Amino acid sequence: MLNLLQFVRSSSTVSRIASANDKPVLIMVASIGNPEAQYHGTRHSVGHLVIQKLSQDSGYSQIKTIDKYKFKTNPDYPDVLLYQNPGFMNTSGKNLLKPWKSVVALSQWNPVLVILHDELDIDLGKIRVRKQNSSPRGHNGLKSIQQHIGKGYNAVQIGIGRDPSGNKDSNTVANYVLGKFSAEETQRLDDDVVPKIAALIQEMRQGKHIFDTL
Repeated sequence: MLNLLQFVRSSSTVSRIASANDKPVLIMVASIGNPEAQYHGTRHSVGHLVIQKLSQDSGYSQIKTIDKYKFKTNPDYPDVLLYQNPGFMNTSGKNLLKPWKSVVALSQWNPVLVILHDELDIDLGKIRVRKQNSSPRGHNGLKSIQQHIGKGYNAVQIGIGRDPSGNKDSNTVANYVLGKFSAEETQRLDDDVVPKIAALIQEMRQGKHIFDTL
């Protein structure tokens, strides 16, 4: 019982709903997906692709270590941390919990969590921001995050569209999301999605979206 109580107490600080206060905002943008070695370039890991491209093209090339966790930063934007969550999509919350706790523990900042993930019901090339307290809508990565961290995050849905066949059975969906983007689709991500995410981060730095709740 003691261990359970300790877990509840230690987890309570990360289950917070972000709201404005007198401290400067620190935005942790985390991508969720599957392990790179096996699943690089797959639709389910589109968040990872975007994080990597931002690191290459938008100046987030420096490494900042907090505790033992490594974040990508841009010296021009010290209030933004990029983090590629390790492990599998379905255990996103478990893997994200400790690095997020390390950010929350930085008492001089008001930390905000932003999750980048794939979305079947949005066309490729489009994105959508969802408010804190939103439903995971069947997304297993977000379900895991809500289980371990709570609903205090903004979700940025990155459209991957659906299988052209129109089938929505579980096998078709699984094969589609675990399939790799074509060269043309990857180029569209680079040309359309990454600039939108970069612009969105700048909006968030100005206080837009990040404190919105349902």
